[in-house]
Amino acid sequence: MKKFEEYQYLEGEPMTERDRQEIGSKFWNSGKWDNFVAPFLPQDRKELTLIDVGCNAGLFLKLAEDMGFGQVIGVDSNEGAVKRGLAWRDKNRGKYQIIHSNMEDCIDKLPVADYTILANTHYYFKLKDWLEYIEKLKGKTQYCIIVTAKKKPVENTVASDVDGIREYFKRWENAGFVDVSIDNDPYPRKLWGLCFKSNLERVPIDSLDNGNTQQRGFLEELDQGKDVLDTRYYKRLKSYRKRTTSKQKVWTDNQLIDYMNERLTLYNSIKTNGMIEAIEVGKNNRITDGNHRHDIMKHLGYKSILVKRT
Repeated sequence: MKKFEEYQYLEGEPMTERDRQEIGSKFWNSGKWDNFVAPFLPQDRKELTLIDVGCNAGLFLKLAEDMGFGQVIGVDSNEGAVKRGLAWRDKNRGKYQIIHSNMEDCIDKLPVADYTILANTHYYFKLKDWLEYIEKLKGKTQYCIIVTAKKKPVENTVASDVDGIREYFKRWENAGFVDVSIDNDPYPRKLWGLCFKSNLERVPIDSLDNGNTQQRGFLEELDQGKDVLDTRYYKRLKSYRKRTTSKQKVWTDNQLIDYMNERLTLYNSIKTNGMIEAIEVGKNNRITDGNHRHDIMKHLGYKSILVKRT
């Protein structure tokens, strides 16, 4: 059995005997990607985010970036695999991220994604952690791709058989299934690929009704290096929030400053990491939560955006 940090063969590195046996197989390395992941992926990937959970040394991350995904992130708990993957990424001048973390611990900090891959990694979750993870994942990814090999059931561990996985995703839409023949393969194993769709959607960014014009010009002023408290947005907000009406309370100076600093932090976070939460949209495509995120993504040049309908 391979060590975790040696699980993936990376082009240009020395090959083990096991690596040589896997050459040309549909079930290992790039063969696994080509046969069990790529069939579920769309043609236009420019603005899409892909996250590989349990990415090992990042082979799939490079393949995703080479396919044109706009943002690519991997997560793995094995320090040796991550160290190896980062060195290989830098050698190949990749831009994708590899995060050293337990799989179940970082979902809240990851951006909302179009595709989340768990390729032979889901059964390393503890069952309780897995059920909590799946519940959160519904609001964090549009599609989830599972690659699985049937393993002997162990108490309090995650099922690996197809029916068991479908039961976990019973509130999702079935979006695809792959069953590849093991015949004439140099190093065969029985794998299946499953794809599930949540209720998140990617829609044209201009199709949404923002309804908020107070922030106009704010992001442009930040780009010009203007202090957040010297912007026209702050002056408009201060004038508005300092007036008392029957429906609102007057904000203190500290509340105004904290709010503006939060807007600056949000802008910098999205520029660096992407959106952490999908935009919430109600009737007639009116944004009910996420006006600022929408403004930022549009300002950054995005033509589409992930939304959750409420």
